Amino acid sequence: MKKILLFVFIALHIGCFSQKQEEPSIHLTISPVIDREKEINKKIITALIEFLATKNQSSQENKYWLKSDFEKYKTPYTDLVNIENSKFGTDFYKPTLMEIIDTKTADCKIVKIAYIGYNPQTKDNTIRCIYNIVANHIHNDILFSHYLDYATRDYTPVTIESIHYFISPLKKLNSAEADQQKLDIVKICKFFNCSPIPVHYYSCTSPQELFRIKGFDYNPLMYVSETGGLAESNNTVFSGNNADCYTHEIVHIYVNKLFPNAPAILNEGIATYLGGSGLYNYDWHKNNLKKFLQKGNTIDFQRYIDNPFERFYIDNETPVPYMIGALICERALKRYDREKLLQLLQNKNNSDIRVLLREIGITPENMNAVLLQEL
Repeated sequence: MKKILLFVFIALHIGCFSQKQEEPSIHLTISPVIDREKEINKKIITALIEFLATKNQSSQENKYWLKSDFEKYKTPYTDLVNIENSKFGTDFYKPTLMEIIDTKTADCKIVKIAYIGYNPQTKDNTIRCIYNIVANHIHNDILFSHYLDYATRDYTPVTIESIHYFISPLKKLNSAEADQQKLDIVKICKFFNCSPIPVHYYSCTSPQELFRIKGFDYNPLMYVSETGGLAESNNTVFSGNNADCYTHEIVHIYVNKLFPNAPAILNEGIATYLGGSGLYNYDWHKNNLKKFLQKGNTIDFQRYIDNPFERFYIDNETPVPYMIGALICERALKRYDREKLLQLLQNKNNSDIRVLLREIGITPENMNAVLLQEL
């Protein structure tokens, strides 16, 4: 992935999936443009308040959310889990119901929510996001659902072996890239000694389009980079690269499935080793890192072991934390063997990354010297 922003975005939420919290009191500000006397709107507002008050208890079940969404997406509203939190406090951003929008289906409405924080010290308002969900009127109840299906209703589905593409109406499937993706999956399966994993691949033209189909009208991360993507827990890849080959993210699907205990630095490392990052393969990034260091620049490799999602790019292309992970993977492969690397990824005892690194001769004291040898 060329830019770390999308994985930072995922990392902000992933630790909160199963946390159980006390139910907060929710104050929902409601825009005056909404007709609060309309019966369907009353039901939506009541259900929305209840959902927002309970969403942080679990991202895998909620009685105000469509049950089939959990079967399809596993964590369909993960983008909203703990969205209230900021460095200013755990309940800094407050929800505002901006609009309830009709669709062509009478029992289906788009619900637009903003999360806005007010800093009393600076007297500034800050928008965290503007996010859409779908309200479904079913048997006199309101059940919410993920915006993705509605947002991609005009996308073209194309299945090529294990990849189920959803192609943006703003582009066409690139057959050469799809063929390359197919070949890369063969290599991935050979490396991990596994069968192909079915993957849903949403092919977008930009990060802005990617965020929009996920439900965001606004998220500051939409505008930070020109490319990027992410892999989600339900074997889904979102590409904002205007490309139909995204091997780095595909590798994440396999690692997440086969090695759920893999430390993040090794997960990113093997994805970079096998799939490169952004537009370039691992060898290109390795050479770029080498040139950067030859110019007299220094890197404290140890600093990024626990946080591979920190932004540090060389020439706005090479993600240094990912490369540290990739160098670790390369050392395990060259100095030991593939089975040793797979054992580290498996991490069956859920060990700290430093414990695992000692198995391949890396300590905090020698890390820089050892990894520089791989260049």
